[in-house]
Amino acid sequence: MDGGGSWSNNDSNFDDIVSAMRSLFILTTTEGWAGLMYMCVDITGVDMQPIQDASPGNVWFFIIFMTVGSLFIMNLVVGVVIDQFNKAKKEMGT
Repeated sequence: MDGGGSWSNNDSNFDDIVSAMRSLFILTTTEGWAGLMYMCVDITGVDMQPIQDASPGNVWFFIIFMTVGSLFIMNLVVGVVIDQFNKAKKEMGT
């Protein structure tokens, strides 16, 4: 019996490369990353219904990615600021 429902994914998922890159971008910007993390913690398997807190080990991926990603972005920002400071210092002749 068909109940008339259909299966659809959220906008953020890891089903293909494009969606995975979009999801990783969401993690990097830290906008809506908690919802994505909760969705990934409920993963059970391919073509399987999600079960709440079925894969709690997936949280470690998010913790590590957020830590490494934020440090990487912070290093980029600090590098650009220092580079601009050095350019301005040369222009002033000091």
